[in-house]
Amino acid sequence: MRKKIIFLAMALMCFAHISKAENVTIDDFTITQGESMQVAVKLVNSHTNLTAFSMQLTLPEGLTLTGVEATGRYQGEVTFGNPDPNVYNICGYEGNLATITGTAGDFLILTVEASPRFKGGNGSIDEIDFITTGRQHVGADPSTFKVDYIKGTASFPGDANEDEQVNVSDIMSIVNYILGNNPSPFNEVNADVNEDGNINVSDIMAIVNIILNN
Repeated sequence: MRKKIIFLAMALMCFAHISKAENVTIDDFTITQGESMQVAVKLVNSHTNLTAFSMQLTLPEGLTLTGVEATGRYQGEVTFGNPDPNVYNICGYEGNLATITGTAGDFLILTVEASPRFKGGNGSIDEIDFITTGRQHVGADPSTFKVDYIKGTASFPGDANEDEQVNVSDIMSIVNYILGNNPSPFNEVNADVNEDGNINVSDIMAIVNIILNN
């Protein structure tokens, strides 16, 4: 009986070691509307024989993942897919006997792009799974991060009154501008929808087309 208890205890200790969660995180960051930037995925790991991996990244609405690169810590290929809005599956696989070196530091570099109307929000990393060279699976607890934004200077064609919508109110703002009534706020770059250097009836017609096509 004593031997069975010792064996069971040893088995549980072994399972706990294999199941021990690694730490995968993204620091909170700030991005300018309409621009892109690179963001690091950090990995702190207790296992030193990690190889293939997969994880799910969820970004706030208006933020798009456009690229994923491995850092010097990961020797292998990285790919990503976008099965659902704002959700990305990121995978690294075992081409050329891929390995993860070190026990802490930047693991992946993401390139993300914010829409001109991005208003910030929260993101997460979950469904994390690493595989060791011994074909054991190692998971990690989900983590979250916050994304703030800086108002950008990118144009938003048709949004003459800067309310981040294109509708009849923008047409009225342009009419007032043409009549010399000095509407405020008024964005001349956004109002010049056809980019001919003038704000006139042609821009109003262009806004009508934008409204009808939305």
